[in-house]
Amino acid sequence: MPELPDLVHVEAVLSREACGLPIADVRVGDPVVLRLMLPDLFPAVLKDKRIVEVKRCGQFLRFDLDGGLCLVVNAMLSGRYSLAETGARAGRDVILALVFSGGTELRYADETRMGKIYVARADQLDQIPGFATLGVDLLSNDFTLPHMRRLVANRRDQVRQFLLDKTALASIGNAYADEILFAARLHPKTFCHKLQPDEVDRLFAAIRETLNAAIREIQARNQPIEVKVRDFLKVRGRAGEPCPVCATTIRRVRVGRDDACFCPICQPTERKLFVDFRKVPGTAKKKPMG
Repeated sequence: MPELPDLVHVEAVLSREACGLPIADVRVGDPVVLRLMLPDLFPAVLKDKRIVEVKRCGQFLRFDLDGGLCLVVNAMLSGRYSLAETGARAGRDVILALVFSGGTELRYADETRMGKIYVARADQLDQIPGFATLGVDLLSNDFTLPHMRRLVANRRDQVRQFLLDKTALASIGNAYADEILFAARLHPKTFCHKLQPDEVDRLFAAIRETLNAAIREIQARNQPIEVKVRDFLKVRGRAGEPCPVCATTIRRVRVGRDDACFCPICQPTERKLFVDFRKVPGTAKKKPMG
């Protein structure tokens, strides 16, 4: 799914390429992901409207149209956006296409149909599930160290589950949760209420530094918005490979409903209830290649 650094890039590209263009036509591939909150006929209600603003809101992408209309997209697991020339071949997973005057169209594709597209008025946004309850925007001035300390102080869950809680932090996904914990040198199963003050400070700094570094990297690559740029990540998706810091084998562990990748040396655990991979065969440092 597009995570925060991906959506920053998508937001910038679509703000530049799609804002101000009249919607000449709308194609619907599979209506199962649509949530129509208007009595008007769809897709006719979108015809001749213009996208006034594209705005990232946590894991949502919000398209404000003239006339007070909004499209709000939660891409979930496999949703993705793309820009294409009108008439170019579209895959069977394209759910919705906004065809602009001038020969360009914005497509939303979702092969698992897990995402949601809400069609609403601007005054209905608080009725969209999860939208009104979003936590602090991690790129805003509201995300401060004192705010972070208050959030952590009230948690009894594991730190990785805290990072994924959209009502606390808007918003972190699986990939960057792993990267943030690696940068903070914290085991993903560490309980929040067991974190020491310096560890909370490290976690706060890691969130800001990891997300901002990823944003810079993705923007520098300037790939098409449907391309997921993740090859620079240090631990996510690299289980079985050597840690880039200490060369120890990166491990995968179940945390809640998700898998987490981490380095057992850089991110040690002191909890006896957790597997200490430092004592598991195959975790030893690998010899450098060459």
